[in-house]
Amino acid sequence: MRYLVASGVRSADLPPGCRLVADGEAVSFEQAWSFGAPVIAQVDEGADLSVLKSKPGVAAFLVDGLEPPGSGQAFAIGAHRMRDAEAFKPYIAGVPDVIAPYGCRYIARGGAVTPVCGSFAPDRLVLMEFPSADDVAAFYFSAAYAPLLQIRLKATEPRFVLVNRSGRLPERTRQTIADGLARGQRSL
Repeated sequence: MRYLVASGVRSADLPPGCRLVADGEAVSFEQAWSFGAPVIAQVDEGADLSVLKSKPGVAAFLVDGLEPPGSGQAFAIGAHRMRDAEAFKPYIAGVPDVIAPYGCRYIARGGAVTPVCGSFAPDRLVLMEFPSADDVAAFYFSAAYAPLLQIRLKATEPRFVLVNRSGRLPERTRQTIADGLARGQRSL
């Protein structure tokens, strides 16, 4: 099982063999996700993704999946380029226990990333499914996550993007994110 993370392409333009998982409003918590709004799709074996290469402005990569998506209404993409893999190890060890109370399910975690098109392909990608966008924001800005976040921000070139399954993010989620970012909760 594989997942496609693509930007610069509409869900309606995904090639045959791609089943849409999420294409709702997205917000980046860290570095700008400068590739356009991300779309997440589950990809069947044999799907011809070469058609994405012919579309200008598309950035896309594949990651090996762990399990199919469930009924969660929000997804988080953790797409990192590693600066210091050794310094990142405490993060990997600590985050599962911290994220579990927020209903997180890992649907892809740390698998091989295969570039499809565009200039960005992370060294490590994690796709997480949450019951709601509020749960993603609550996790990210929690006191329990703060020390782990500092490790991730220092050990990687980080990107953390919240993608709603469909539609706009709730206003309360937007406000939680705006408040958290304004407090500098993710700053080095």
